[in-house]
Amino acid sequence: MNSRKNHSTTTNNTSTYDYSFKILLIGDSGVGKSSLVLSFISQHCLQDLSPTIGVDFKIKLLSFGGKQMKLTIWDTAGQERFGTLTSSYYRGAHGIILVYDVTRRQTFTNLSEIWAKEVEFYSTYHDCIRILVGNKVDRDCERL
Repeated sequence: MNSRKNHSTTTNNTSTYDYSFKILLIGDSGVGKSSLVLSFISQHCLQDLSPTIGVDFKIKLLSFGGKQMKLTIWDTAGQERFGTLTSSYYRGAHGIILVYDVTRRQTFTNLSEIWAKEVEFYSTYHDCIRILVGNKVDRDCERL
């Protein structure tokens, strides 16, 4: 954890956290970004969600090593027409999760051809962690 991002802040006067992290999920539409976020936040596996329009975010508070952490997780639409909208959400991200659908090869190809280029162009935090996630592995029989 980067102590340079240490924030002791009170939210709603009931919850205090020591660290605040901005996490951004990116990738093509339909790869399961919203499902990943919702299963992490609520610990339930959800299917057949309606597409995200623009950007949505969720907050999760965690405790680790005696410290309270606030994760603000931004879920992007993944559709090109929202590209101008999502570019502003890269700024200040501490972590970017690049998501693809293992049953759709083009979603993996687009990570390097489209999404990785956007990360390089728009990300402002030089120590930003990037994680690659192959989603929908439970649909192994549909892999191409």
